[in-house]
Amino acid sequence: MTFIRDMDMTRAAIDHRLHAFRGRCGELGLSLTPQRLAIYQVLASDDSHPGAEDIYRRIKPDLPSLSLGTVYRTLELFEEHGLVSRVHAFGDQARFDANLDSHHHLVCIRCRRVIDFQDAQLERLPVKPEGLNGFRVLTHRIHLLGVCHRCQTDA
Repeated sequence: MTFIRDMDMTRAAIDHRLHAFRGRCGELGLSLTPQRLAIYQVLASDDSHPGAEDIYRRIKPDLPSLSLGTVYRTLELFEEHGLVSRVHAFGDQARFDANLDSHHHLVCIRCRRVIDFQDAQLERLPVKPEGLNGFRVLTHRIHLLGVCHRCQTDA
């Protein structure tokens, strides 16, 4: 069964993600700087899968010394440590997702909107190791490209 799965955006859910993030940073020995916390806070409270430049524009007024390079390096660090995942949207810059639950993405080729969805059949997708030339699959995310409902209605 396929269904759209929006990230829980209630204050309690966002606070829970931030609490878990702080704890995970402590476990990893990562300093929790104001910049890192602000970047993660944007991701934890936004299900639009923002890119580095979007995040930078939102945070810059509150942290005037923040550079775009810091945002890029921080996102790479978060991804490297499994704190966020990278979403490769159609022809766009990389975008990021704080929702680490197993899910896939619908990507609108017109407005570039990225929508989370889940499909139980995709979770059980059979991948035959003999066709992968020794590659070992650890996880998978599927991106379906198409036109979202809003863009279809606007056409």
